[in-house]
Amino acid sequence: MRGTVKQASQEAARAERNGVPQRGGDRYDILVLDAGSKQSLVSTRSLGRAGLRVAVAECFAECDPSLPVLSFKSRYAARTLVLPSYADDAAAFADGVVDFVRWHPTRVVLPTSDGSIAAMSPRREELRQLGCVLALAPPGVMEVTNDKDQTLAVARELGIPCPETMLLTSLDELSKMAASFGFPVVLKPTISWTDRSSSRLQPTEVINGREAAATVERFLEAGAGALAQPWLSGTREGVTMFVVGGQVLAACGHLAHRTSPALGGVSAMRESTPLLPDIYEPARALVQAIGMQGVCEVEFRRDAASRPMLMEINTRLAGTIYNAVYSGVDFPLWIWRWASGEDLSHLTGPPPKYKTGVRTRWLRGDMRWLWDNGRRAGRPDSVSRARAWWLFGSEFLRTFHYDCMSLDDSGPALAECRHTVAAVRKSVRKVKGVSRVSGRRARRGGGSIWPGDLGAPI
Repeated sequence: MRGTVKQASQEAARAERNGVPQRGGDRYDILVLDAGSKQSLVSTRSLGRAGLRVAVAECFAECDPSLPVLSFKSRYAARTLVLPSYADDAAAFADGVVDFVRWHPTRVVLPTSDGSIAAMSPRREELRQLGCVLALAPPGVMEVTNDKDQTLAVARELGIPCPETMLLTSLDELSKMAASFGFPVVLKPTISWTDRSSSRLQPTEVINGREAAATVERFLEAGAGALAQPWLSGTREGVTMFVVGGQVLAACGHLAHRTSPALGGVSAMRESTPLLPDIYEPARALVQAIGMQGVCEVEFRRDAASRPMLMEINTRLAGTIYNAVYSGVDFPLWIWRWASGEDLSHLTGPPPKYKTGVRTRWLRGDMRWLWDNGRRAGRPDSVSRARAWWLFGSEFLRTFHYDCMSLDDSGPALAECRHTVAAVRKSVRKVKGVSRVSGRRARRGGGSIWPGDLGAPI
């Protein structure tokens, strides 16, 4: 029977009052964190369809009372749980997870975002003592993959092509960067999540010194360094892999047609591709060298000569997971088999085959890409407004698999529709508000504000 958020909160409070309670609550096979994310939804569905008892959790900061949380609406979620925000208090968030596992014996905990991973990583041993496995790569691997500078250093030792990179630790180094690379330049945080940042730090393209200074200053204030790289104009490709004992047991290649934000964001439109040797072989060498265990996504971008350059490696489920599952590679189920202790050593040989050419779309993200592209005319990774509208509209004739939509589990799709409608309304209200302010300023002889000044509205 589905648990309620109120019941889960009451039990968490009872656990806090009583110290260490007896383990008499309902049992679950897995607790999937970050219930509002698409990665967690596809995991909940996959594991629920496999007959597992799945509990799902989300930060209260992500639980808008007027907008339902995606996985909370899934028929495969046996219980829902609201936790403190890891952005505001990571320790309280982790305490909530540990208390739930202590009260409700749970075999596996699966985090799917950088924030929840950072909060739960220090509690790995505590969960283990409760008979629960935190489904993450080993700590030494996480240390390398969470630091892009260390990842690139390992790649260079292996001879894997990487973009020319400069580490910036102060604003004084910007003039040297501009002289070496020119503009546009891509600036990336050395780490995506820090204790001093309330949100994930994203790669950003800059086209002049003013933008570069503002971005580097933002990264430094958040406690991260900045990596500067020339902007590459080719396609964004990658491979998601599941690795145990140095053996790649499952893999799926993808091509990201559009992302939101345009640079380094979540894929909004992607397509499954074969395991191309110039992508797959370097990715496999990298994960074997760092001792990867579990699931990861290795991302590349091709340069003007179509040579793949390593961008980064993510040791978690990424936004392309829907594409892999639709193509026939069930990564959440692989995670469960590994984390629950199943012996996989007998599996050898190349990864199983899957369908290629499968196109999947995150409609709300594609709408946001369309909006952002309209206000980014002339910047890297932008196209003309006419071409953007053609790409967006014609996709309805080519793509029939949409994130969150499922015939046997309609609740999350309805929730996603409500989120989309709410976001569009918010966007319209902002534009109308800007128009009124612009009109008043124009009558007063002042400057104007354009919709392009707004943040991402969807």
